[in-house]
Amino acid sequence: MPRFQTTDPGYRNKHGQTVIARTGFPSESFPGQTIYHLRCGHCGHDYGSNGSDIHKRRCPATRMGPKGNPSAIRLRIFSLRKASKTCGIL
Repeated sequence: MPRFQTTDPGYRNKHGQTVIARTGFPSESFPGQTIYHLRCGHCGHDYGSNGSDIHKRRCPATRMGPKGNPSAIRLRIFSLRKASKTCGIL
């Protein structure tokens, strides 16, 4: 089984939360931190998390975790959809 750094896409913590990607958006609550796109392995919920919190995160929707950063995830998904349409992928 490969080992990942906590901010590497594919890293899964002990609570079943998987890193999807680095959003590139800065954290509003912790200066110097970047928001990462995480997905719950139990329910599929997508949310944002500071890089320093990934190892301990729980899903905010079903695992009593703290609220994520949804604005960063919405912006990232919007950007991906826009890029896909421009390239003719969607």
